[in-house]
Amino acid sequence: MVIQRLEMCIGIMELVFEFIIVFIEAVGTVFSQNHSSPAERNYVAAVPYIGLLP
Repeated sequence: MVIQRLEMCIGIMELVFEFIIVFIEAVGTVFSQNHSSPAERNYVAAVPYIGLLP
């Protein structure tokens, strides 16, 4: 029972961590696009984030 709860907690923490990373990247992208002229914008394909634990 305790092990299942720990596994669930770790899974939830992985999801929260991944959400935070995606959110920070999105905010950074919007921020950089708002402060650069259209000629200076570089569009780079984002590399998908892979979780910390397998």
